[in-house]
Amino acid sequence: MTHLAVSIVARDATEALEKAATLPAEVTLVEYRLDKMARVDVPRLARETPLPAIFTCRPSWEGGDFQGSEEARLGILQEALGTAHWVDVELKTLEEHPHLARMGRVIASQHDFAGMLGDWDALEARARALGARVVKLVGMAQSPDDVLPPLAWLDRARGPAVAIAMGAAGVATRLLAPRFPRAFLTFASLDQATAPGQVTVHDWLVRYGFTQTVDADPLLVALTSDPIPWAWVEAQRVAASARYPDRRPWVLPLPTGQATPALVRALDLAGVQEVIIFEDKGSGAVWD
Repeated sequence: MTHLAVSIVARDATEALEKAATLPAEVTLVEYRLDKMARVDVPRLARETPLPAIFTCRPSWEGGDFQGSEEARLGILQEALGTAHWVDVELKTLEEHPHLARMGRVIASQHDFAGMLGDWDALEARARALGARVVKLVGMAQSPDDVLPPLAWLDRARGPAVAIAMGAAGVATRLLAPRFPRAFLTFASLDQATAPGQVTVHDWLVRYGFTQTVDADPLLVALTSDPIPWAWVEAQRVAASARYPDRRPWVLPLPTGQATPALVRALDLAGVQEVIIFEDKGSGAVWD
């Protein structure tokens, strides 16, 4: 089952652990953003974390906030790799220091803040050849069509994977990831988003329905305006329950009104059986 992971931004280990202690039971991984901490204490975090952890110390050249030297950052990564927890290491860093992947549980990551990465399969092949246990590829969506490359790759990935299109146009990749068997995790934020398009853990669980999305039979997607008309979504959920009384239907809203061919293909890969379009005066099924 796909992990629900929450990224935590904090000043130090004490604050990070206090925040981690408040996470709901559905969360199964916590990411500690070490690059955003004024004081880093990996041993304490590893020892006292209430959940299995991902340690991330992202450099500025990959969108992070680490302000020290690269030598200092590598020292933090090596310390984290000596624990039993996961460590997010940039693909470029792994290629420059291939011994890191042999030291612990590595998630190899590649981010593109301007586009959609290019050849996702080639990036995966490079990361797995270096020994990464999980491959995480992240692009920046400019339109609803951009959800197709990450979800298509997630569908054919050779092992545990994380595929994200950042930004509002890519939120579908975060919400639909649990529908893919090789999806290692999907991220949520606690109180401060660590990437564009990230939803809060409260909204993921209560409004979008993480558990219901995983178990849905059938899964219906509602393409809506932004902000999402939640009262209308709830009405669609009631109607779906009446239509499928002996099954587990769920309506998942996506804040885009465009049912483009690429988006429809991505929804099909995720096992979506029906799409509903929100209109001010009603709705209609696009396909089923």
